[in-house]
Amino acid sequence: MTAGRTVQRVLFPSTGEQGDVLPLYLDAGSSHGVEVLSRESVRVQAGGGLSLASYFGALPIGVWASATPVRRFRLDLVVEGIADVRLIRTDSRAERTVVQTIAGATGEVALHVEIPEGQDLGWAWAEVDATEAVIVRDARWSAPAPETPATGAVCITTVNREHDCIQVLRRLADDAEVRARLSAIIVVDQGSRRLRDATGYAEAAAALDGLLVLIEQANLGGSGGFSRGMLEARERATHAILLDDDVRLETDSILRMLSLAEQSPAEIVVGGQMLSLTEPTLLHTMGERVDRGAFWWTPVDPALAPVDLATHPLATTPALHRVHEVDFNGWWMCAIPTGLIRRAGASLPLFLKWDDAEYGLRSADAGVRTVTLPGAALWHMPWTAKDDGLDWQAYFQLRGRLVTGLVHGARRRGSGMLLSSLAQDLNHVLCLQYGSTAVRSRALLDVLQGPAHLEHTLRAGPRRSQEILERFGQTVVTEAGARGRPGTGLPARPVGRAATVSRLAAVLLHQLRRPRLDAPVALTRAEGRWWMLGRLDAATVDSATGTGVFVARRDRGIAGRAVRRAIGLRVRLWLAWPSLSREYRAAAPRLASAAAWRARFEDADAAS
Repeated sequence: MTAGRTVQRVLFPSTGEQGDVLPLYLDAGSSHGVEVLSRESVRVQAGGGLSLASYFGALPIGVWASATPVRRFRLDLVVEGIADVRLIRTDSRAERTVVQTIAGATGEVALHVEIPEGQDLGWAWAEVDATEAVIVRDARWSAPAPETPATGAVCITTVNREHDCIQVLRRLADDAEVRARLSAIIVVDQGSRRLRDATGYAEAAAALDGLLVLIEQANLGGSGGFSRGMLEARERATHAILLDDDVRLETDSILRMLSLAEQSPAEIVVGGQMLSLTEPTLLHTMGERVDRGAFWWTPVDPALAPVDLATHPLATTPALHRVHEVDFNGWWMCAIPTGLIRRAGASLPLFLKWDDAEYGLRSADAGVRTVTLPGAALWHMPWTAKDDGLDWQAYFQLRGRLVTGLVHGARRRGSGMLLSSLAQDLNHVLCLQYGSTAVRSRALLDVLQGPAHLEHTLRAGPRRSQEILERFGQTVVTEAGARGRPGTGLPARPVGRAATVSRLAAVLLHQLRRPRLDAPVALTRAEGRWWMLGRLDAATVDSATGTGVFVARRDRGIAGRAVRRAIGLRVRLWLAWPSLSREYRAAAPRLASAAAWRARFEDADAAS
């Protein structure tokens, strides 16, 4: 029925998973009298209406126009009954245009939309008004067939998340159309518990009908696991599709990403976006850039960081219709051309954190653009539900940021990065999080040693940082083992500049006083900030995961040493920046090379 090649299917959530995600698949405000029958079909009551002006239901023609020469799309659907069908197109300001209307449509229906030259566009979608009860099914967008079809090798890295990983494999197994576009599903198992022994693994592997490639290796972090997958994918597919193991996947995203990639006249990295597992209609970002001053990632649009697609629907939210240029895409889901991997290598051996951002910048240096594709997404645990600034990941967060800045030329000796990271350390001190400052100081010391330290620390993984945190007592404990007392007369969060300055002065004065041996005050995670903790001598703070609490006690001696050390190390790094930058930049191609990674894999296998 369709002409050319399918680039996007119009799907709906399965009946068991609709919950709060339905607004992502159809415009709940404009649709009425609609019942989802299956992933491919809905029933619209007589007098009812269906609008596909939604994140997963519409086609992002603006992004397509920016990345490919495709200027004509066709939407095919089947109407069982009689209905009026419209095709809508928007511009980058969300202004809508009706491009085609078919009154009294029935049976197989085809609609066409063309992209005018020189016009900034947003999305295209269909709307259906039912004159009698109808079933709308099998809707899909197509474009002229590409000269060279793309194939994907999905690369999953997993560490002791057997159930989550098997669920992802089952989703892929259940989608025959996506499976047909894949040449392999490569799972790199780095856990202490083997995936192959888990309940349900054998059934999932059998359902994938020979696509699954299971590799077991020592834990080399996300960078080591994804690098193994990237190198394995080079000879199997045109694109390595990096995918996290602890996600809920909309499988059509893979088809959409490959479709965009294969229509581009030049190599592009195509990234998927991230929705929240805890708030399913919350889109965390439409893409990210790297601030070359502070060398920190920033959203492309503050209005979209994040945005709730249930309360800010596609049709009425102009920021969603603009095409946003990005520097990188997170590796929760990202399609990387294997030709780029052959030329530019795999990840730097960072273990985790900043490996995806660094690769995006490296891709741009190689002339390969990154495109984040709206409507290609998965659900992932949000960063707000993690303690990566308080646990062992704090080391890798700062270390990866510094290495990326050294390799890719942070401006003015990295002054912006060093000052902003110092401010973060001072914040940790005021929050009585002395373990975090110690872990971050370890990161600064390692970076000062030069690029060779990356090899020495890769196998150690989180162990060194965990030992430091344990030494400072900054670990999650059960509430029963560290029950805090209810706080009375606690200060409210300061609002406004004057109140903030006044609170900071009060906090600094309190830090100079001798701590009292008070019982810890119980604080929520939202209360565990400098403006509250800085006025206390002992507190328990809820962990982001909800599994326990952090216990914090003020110590003037430790705080003073932490501040002096943080400042001193940054002065050393600022003075050494030019020479260190040359060293890291010169070493990066070798560190990311296939030969270097093969040697690491062999060494890790021999030692395990």
